[in-house]
This record gives sequence, C-alpha cells and structure tokens, in this order.
Amino acid sequence: MLAQLFAVSPEWSAVFLLTVTRISAAIVPMPVFGARGVPSQTKIALALLLSLIVLPLTAEPPGGVSTNLLVFASLIGSEVLVGLSIGIAVMLVFHGLEMGATIIGIQMGFAISEVFDPFTGGRIATVDQFYRIVATLVFFAVNGHYLVIQSLLHTFEIVPAGSADLSLIAGDRVLPFFASLFIVALRISLPVVGALLLTDLALSLVGRTIPQMNILVVGFPVKIGVGLLVMAASMPLMTAFMGSVFGQALLDVNGFLVP
Repeated sequence: MLAQLFAVSPEWSAVFLLTVTRISAAIVPMPVFGARGVPSQTKIALALLLSLIVLPLTAEPPGGVSTNLLVFASLIGSEVLVGLSIGIAVMLVFHGLEMGATIIGIQMGFAISEVFDPFTGGRIATVDQFYRIVATLVFFAVNGHYLVIQSLLHTFEIVPAGSADLSLIAGDRVLPFFASLFIVALRISLPVVGALLLTDLALSLVGRTIPQMNILVVGFPVKIGVGLLVMAASMPLMTAFMGSVFGQALLDVNGFLVP
C-alpha cells in the first residue's frame, strides 16, 4: 500500500517519513521550539526543514525499512518514542531550573501569587516566571538552540531512521541525568534559601528579645527584601551556572542513545 502511495521511491519516502516523525516528536515537548506561543506552522516547517537536511546525509536507505503498512506503523511508533525521549529530556533541564526557582519562591512567600505563563498556558509563581525568562535568555546566549538541533541531527548518525528502538536508550546514563536535575535545583536555590534561613534565625532572636513585635508581619517584607537582594547579587554567578548546566545537559542527552 505504501509502495503505491510513494511510487517514486518507496524506500526513500519511508526514510523521510520516519525522519520527520522523530524530529517532530522531539520538537513537540521542547520548551523553546515546542512552546505554545510558537505557531504550529513554524513547528511543522522546522521539522520538514531539518528532515530535508538529514535525508541527503543518509548514504543508503536502510534495507530494514519495510513498506508494509503494519510493519511501517510499528517503526513510526518507535521513532515517536525515541523523539519524545529526547525532547522530554531537554524539557526536564528547564524544569530542573524552575524547581530551584519554586523553592526560592516558597521561602520568600511568593508561592501564593501566580501569573500567567505564556510558554505553557498555565499559571506559575512570579519567581518561577522570572527564572524561566532568565533561563531562556541564557539558553539562547550559549547557543543552546544550535546545540539542541545539532544533537537531534546527531541521533541519526548513531541510530539511522528505521532502526530506532527503546532498547537503544542507555538506562545507566538516563538515571544519573535525572538525579543531576535535583542537584541543579538545589544549587540554584541554595544562595537565596541559605540567606533566608539566616534571616529566619535573626527574626526568631529578635522575637525572643522583643516579644511585643509581631514577627509574622515584620518578617514577611524583610524576607522578600533579603531574597531579592541575594537574587540580584548572585545573578551573575547564576547565569554562568545556567550556561554550564545547559552545555553539560545537552551533552548528556546526546549520549542517551547507544549504537
């Protein structure tokens, strides 16, 4: 059936569809390329453009690519799963940074206020939104968008279209990657959380010294002020840390697939 549909060259047509499938599945969950604010036409055009770039790099169409409908459908499913695993891994890098921002927001008392998030269409805390914008700017500053595209295209050198299989994902590399995201969240929040813990300690001592003072009323603006000051002071180091996180994370994602 597929041979009749792609009468010009069923093998190359099948390879092209598999390539488009993997790239499209990877783009959908990515924070920047697959954001809700990006038009669907742009996402489709990007997937087709990258597929056209990959196709000439394929020396020969893999002989294992079958044009039988049922077999080809299973290959499509495998490409979707592999593409989603790559896209979700990139998305989790941003979520790791946002996790640290969430911890900061809770400690500062900003967790009760939420704003609209144009990236996801949901509502997130103010501090989370600020750190997400900073992370996105750092992502572009370190050419993370180029690195993501390069890593995505590199997967076809490791695993050609039509040869994708979930067993190719190295589990011993995935688990340390997920664990490192929690460490990133703690390192992002550590300066502000440490300063706020010292502020809580100082406020508790003041409360014991001056019982007439309402610590809950006084402490709220004090903690916000201390948190904002520490955030501003640590921002140069934080942006450099985010840049190193993106660089290392994209290298780790690139090593998920084993030939």
